[in-house]
Amino acid sequence: MPLVEITPALRDPCIPAPCASVLQQLRTATAVQHTTLEARLPLTHPRLDLGTYKRIIAAYYGFHLPLQQSIERFLAPQAIDPERQKIPALIKDLHALGLSDAQIHALPRCSALPAINSVAALLGVMYVMEGATLGGQVLRRIIADRLGVDADSGGEFLDVYGRDTGRLWKAFLKELADFDTPLHNAEVVKAACATFDCFQTWLEQARVLNDA
Repeated sequence: MPLVEITPALRDPCIPAPCASVLQQLRTATAVQHTTLEARLPLTHPRLDLGTYKRIIAAYYGFHLPLQQSIERFLAPQAIDPERQKIPALIKDLHALGLSDAQIHALPRCSALPAINSVAALLGVMYVMEGATLGGQVLRRIIADRLGVDADSGGEFLDVYGRDTGRLWKAFLKELADFDTPLHNAEVVKAACATFDCFQTWLEQARVLNDA
């Protein structure tokens, strides 16, 4: 099921492809943000403890839930690929980590989100959020070794797509490539950078990042 429907109006065959694909532009533009955030997240830190891990998952929920709602306002819920839903995994993890429904409902939620007002912006946001699923198997193994947490005890979200990660990532990249035109690529890249900025700011506010 496509993530979004790319209409003919958004695809102009008369516009030549840019020298750098939109994927190359995204990788270049977000490289520093990606490296910085990865280095500051304590998920792979040898001194990670269960309390910190619980706060990280709670912060992820507080970002993903309103972002998912923003995507649904733009696309309509029925247009979202069910395979890409991440909120159920986060709720399952929070329950396993000891939070009740009432406590989950009361968790802080991010209000400073990247704007999603076009397909280009949506693809930029999704580049960051879907890209974050890569390497999930490695993260889950690390958490299992250090904290004894597996998919049934609080680690479902870390490898949310499981064996389907590669397939879903390739499907997203195909949609990104189908959208690739100079007319819209700058907007895709801008949205991806904004997503990294919003996510890092939120995690800083949640006090779950290591010092820069």
